[in-house]
Amino acid sequence: MEVLQILWYYFARIVLWALSIFQTVLIVRAILSWIPPVRRSRFFWFLDKITEPFLRPIRQILFKISWLRQIPIDFSSLILFIIIDFAIMMLSTIL
Repeated sequence: MEVLQILWYYFARIVLWALSIFQTVLIVRAILSWIPPVRRSRFFWFLDKITEPFLRPIRQILFKISWLRQIPIDFSSLILFIIIDFAIMMLSTIL
């Protein structure tokens, strides 16, 4: 039983670490998206390939809200950041 607890603890720590790194990637992507020349770089392309599968469903949900379509700001990164932060808090309380 103790071995399973140790394995669960290290698995949870790895997931927390991965979520924290993903949050950092989201922040970097959001900042770099404001710089047009950088958006054509391979680095931004790499960040886009990592984050876009998670951002696309949120964008689709936000697009269904009519008044949000009129605002020229993409809130999907912020919403995903908050969701990940919530997951980190919940996982931290379990540990």
